[in-house]
Amino acid sequence: MNKRINFIFKDKKINKFFLYLLVFFVTIFSVYFFIPKFFNYTPKLIAESLKKNSNINIKNISKINYKFLPSPRLRLLGSNLEFEKNILIVKNAEIDIILNPLSVINYKILDYNKILIKKGFSTIEINKLNQLFNYIKKNKKKINFEKNNIILLKKKKKLFEISDSQLKFSTAKENQQLNINGFFFNHKTFFIFKNRSDGKTKIILKIPKLDVSTNITLEETNNFKTYEGLANIKILNNFFQFNFIKEKNITIKKGFVRSSLANFLFKGELFFKPYFSFHLDIEPATLSVEKLILFLRDRYFLEDLAETKIIKKIDGSLNFRNLFDGSVIFKNTEVLFKNFRIGKNSQIFFDAKIYEFGKKGRIQFNLVTNIQNKETVTKNLKILGYVIPSNSNVTFEKIIFDKEIFTKKKIKIYEKRFKDEVIGASLSNFFNEKKLKYFFKNF
Repeated sequence: MNKRINFIFKDKKINKFFLYLLVFFVTIFSVYFFIPKFFNYTPKLIAESLKKNSNINIKNISKINYKFLPSPRLRLLGSNLEFEKNILIVKNAEIDIILNPLSVINYKILDYNKILIKKGFSTIEINKLNQLFNYIKKNKKKINFEKNNIILLKKKKKLFEISDSQLKFSTAKENQQLNINGFFFNHKTFFIFKNRSDGKTKIILKIPKLDVSTNITLEETNNFKTYEGLANIKILNNFFQFNFIKEKNITIKKGFVRSSLANFLFKGELFFKPYFSFHLDIEPATLSVEKLILFLRDRYFLEDLAETKIIKKIDGSLNFRNLFDGSVIFKNTEVLFKNFRIGKNSQIFFDAKIYEFGKKGRIQFNLVTNIQNKETVTKNLKILGYVIPSNSNVTFEKIIFDKEIFTKKKIKIYEKRFKDEVIGASLSNFFNEKKLKYFFKNF
């Protein structure tokens, strides 16, 4: 009995000892990490430390907070940062300076391991990316970005912006890499810029929701003043590949496209001054008109999608040759079809203009041809009207035949014939040369 009592008594003493020991460590731990909350970390001390340790100029320190969790840190609100020689500029951001735990109670110095930049806007000049990589490589303090808007510039002009992004640098010996994950036009986007040890540069852009994937390899970049390279681009299950040379403008050569809709060769130029535009010559080898019309209708004329906003910002022209001739011109938010020939050697031409996208979208057209009667007299025919792609409806507004302007009643008769004999069950028949010739023959 006495032995049992002694054992219990000793057990209580041991538990009491460990309890005191636990309280001691908790007290020391709490005091160690909470004392800095009462230190006076002045804006001057913070600015001097960032300049000395990371060559960063900081401005607009409006508020300084000490945070214990998830690790000891100073939080600065509404601050601006300028990295070495303005290779990276951050505005209106929330800055976390992650303190070194071993130096956390030394109020005379500000020793930190990492800088975390959250929210705000960061601008990077693409011409200064190599300088930025060199800066990150020699800087001993880690720098990470979260929920930040990253803007890539070229000669102070915005190329594109990725919002709510996370930015990471990798400066391994063989490869230097910049990763940006965020949102582009409200779509999740992944951007990678990689300098390889063989002197080549790779640029990768992925937008999964839009089924966009871009892989570009550049050679002899010369700090992006002149270069040449190879681009592989996938958009909506369509594959593009082309060689290009960048001097004053970008010249594209040896380009081809492979898709379920068409296979074609293309070449041309991209311009960046005074604004971005393009002029491309396209030679289709195969083309499924029916699939193309259905794709365009489903993609741009059934609902008001964000993709149509991108189309309205395009400026340039696509010039078609081979299977058919004509140009698609993007200008001042308009999309125009100029001098399109329906068929390779036919005399049926049309112009058109897209007035609106979405379910209420409509396309105005001007169809022109020459008709020979039995006496081989050639007469000119012009039909003006519009198409509503969402319901495949075609309406004639005006018909001029050999200078005769048809009445509304007569126009309706030919409009019905056109729907029955040409359009039928598919809007793609609008480009069916055989059906059109039959319709005009019986005019």
